[in-house]
Amino acid sequence: MKVYPQNTLRDQSQRTRKRKKRHNKNDDDGIFPLLATSLRHQTAEFFNNSTLHGVRYIAEKERPFCEKFMWFSFTAVGAVASCIIIVSLWEKFQTNPTITGLDTDFHNWDVPFPAVTICDVDPVDQDLLQEYIERIWPSEVPANASAMLQWLATLSYRSIAENASKYVTQPDLVGRSINDAPAPALDPKEAVLSIVQRCDTLFYDCEWKGDSEECCDLLVPVFTEMGFCYAFNSKHAERSWPWQTHTETEQFTEAYIHETDSKWSFMFNSFRNTSTVDIYIHSTEEMAGLEQSAQLSWDHRVEKLSFSVKHTYTTADARQLSIRQRRCIFTDEVHLETSSIYTYSACMRQCRMRRSRSYCKCVPHFYPKTKGYRQCTVAELQCIAKYAAEITDVTQCSCELGCSHTVYEVEKLTEIDPSKEPTASDSLETEFVSWPMVRYKREVLFGWVDLLVSFGGIAGLFLGFSLLSGVELVYYFTLRACCSVWRDADMLRRERAERLSRPKPPYNLSLVPWWKQPPESQEVEPIKLNVKYVQPPLYSPPPGYTDYLP
Repeated sequence: MKVYPQNTLRDQSQRTRKRKKRHNKNDDDGIFPLLATSLRHQTAEFFNNSTLHGVRYIAEKERPFCEKFMWFSFTAVGAVASCIIIVSLWEKFQTNPTITGLDTDFHNWDVPFPAVTICDVDPVDQDLLQEYIERIWPSEVPANASAMLQWLATLSYRSIAENASKYVTQPDLVGRSINDAPAPALDPKEAVLSIVQRCDTLFYDCEWKGDSEECCDLLVPVFTEMGFCYAFNSKHAERSWPWQTHTETEQFTEAYIHETDSKWSFMFNSFRNTSTVDIYIHSTEEMAGLEQSAQLSWDHRVEKLSFSVKHTYTTADARQLSIRQRRCIFTDEVHLETSSIYTYSACMRQCRMRRSRSYCKCVPHFYPKTKGYRQCTVAELQCIAKYAAEITDVTQCSCELGCSHTVYEVEKLTEIDPSKEPTASDSLETEFVSWPMVRYKREVLFGWVDLLVSFGGIAGLFLGFSLLSGVELVYYFTLRACCSVWRDADMLRRERAERLSRPKPPYNLSLVPWWKQPPESQEVEPIKLNVKYVQPPLYSPPPGYTDYLP
């Protein structure tokens, strides 16, 4: 049974006239009806002429419905499978596009020796401290003056949070205002340099690669987040200090070792064999900070520290990847305000400096003097103590490892023989445990070219899709459709008029399957009856009767 949307022939003719009038009215509406008709026309053209597998059979009007549905199913399955595989490839490209392997060509290396940072837990010289106190407060020495100066020499975020309230509340130490504040309260770094032990009174008989060297030429002062220290082969040492032997700071020269050297070590002797010294071994570009723990707390029972090196570098072709993909940053890729090159420790240090400046408008004096960052007075350290937890929160800093970074691990500690004299050693030697024969190389495993080839292979395998197919898709529905509106407007109007004037096909409500009873052709329409205008037939008498029944 077929049901037509029109109830009567008259209604059909009336609606046809209304449709024509509406069509004539729409012709004057503007370019949008023509553009819609052009898109419909280009869709049919694209399906008929496209090189994509199977889509041409979907658009052909002569094909039976079952064949169209079959090709539509195959094409849909291929498209879904392509999308799933392409998404997995994209995820791999975003999360794991690099591979790390071993580089064993060690004979041509120039191996840099690490920086050795030596931090005494009590770096203050008591004689210099007393002289400084008498010079600053000649008449009356305030209470806790000596303790405050020693606190400034070993200043760290932890000691600031614990002891700042003991000193910043005493007007005799920090002054009642900025005008009457003493020199240590205004310039803590200068005060620390005036009271710490000098290099010549702390170290002697230093050796580099087995050759005797002047200790003060090798070890220079450096302020770290753990307090005042001395450092060997560090790029972040202080530029000037009171006991300099020359007027201008010489340009830093990094120390290297070679396979033919007699020793791969640095050794120093200390006059102080009673205090504990923290030893940090790190890369020359790095600085000892909160991100690193001391490799050794030297209590003078160890005479040799042997370490191994694990160096990782990234090839230049990794620059095609984003920072989030390769999870590292090249030294010249991100500009830092506090360092000329990018390193992880420099990034973290700058992050803490920025947070300190945002909370308290200043930074502690153990940070280097940098443009835009004012160093705090002693009174302002109370603010640093208040926000110490927020400033040192590592989750607030978005820093990545450097693409070239080195890790030093302690492999062996050689202690002195307790059966021999003396029981405490004055010297400590830091050396490579062996020649570094292996380093790691990170290179691109899955780059943009590989991604493009993978996408094209998958799309071509399932759909026959290529790069030019995508260009055709854009061309048909943008440039070609717009040009058709401009050049073939009359043809589009006629096509639209025919489509609007074409009667709607009947709705086949029959439950008989099509393979048992094929559907009738839409061109042959069944007879439409209007009950209102159909008259009943005249009554005819049965055979043998000549008259009508009453």
